Amino acid sequence: MDVLQNRIIAGFLCLLIIIASSVVGVASTLAPMRAQAQRVFYVGEGRGSPGISGDLSVISAEAHNVTVIAGRYLVADYPAITRVHQARSDLQLATGPQARYQVTQELISATHTLRATLDGLELTDQDQNLLAGCMAEIQGRASLIDNNRYNQVAFGFNQSLTRFPANILGPAAGIRPLELFE
Repeated sequence: MDVLQNRIIAGFLCLLIIIASSVVGVASTLAPMRAQAQRVFYVGEGRGSPGISGDLSVISAEAHNVTVIAGRYLVADYPAITRVHQARSDLQLATGPQARYQVTQELISATHTLRATLDGLELTDQDQNLLAGCMAEIQGRASLIDNNRYNQVAFGFNQSLTRFPANILGPAAGIRPLELFE
């Protein structure tokens, strides 16, 4: 009990308790905000959009469909086909919004290059229609991604981390800024 009667030690313990409770308080406020922003990336905002992650899955599937069409006219190891396959594989392995953004740009570019190659060939009417549909879906999903609010929500969350007390206590609570999809 002598420890508790010493004013310096008692004051220090009070200070530790205040700091600990502040860190826990900031974490309990910021963690749900961060999770909500991440949900916008993965599942959307509930307005019929699957979120960026879902749109990326559709882009990848449509790019694969373009390679299937191309496989009817080109050898399987044709460089433009291989490039699309590699970009799809890289997208599967990419973690984090920034890495996924970069790989998605490569996948879309590779798919457009493959389509340009196919435009110079004599495709059946059915394959031309399928190819046009795949490319329209890729473009449509890219447009949905461009209009997705994830970057706004993530930027807002990141801004909240720059204000007191989050700028001091957030890192102590393990709260980190979100990557933007750019």
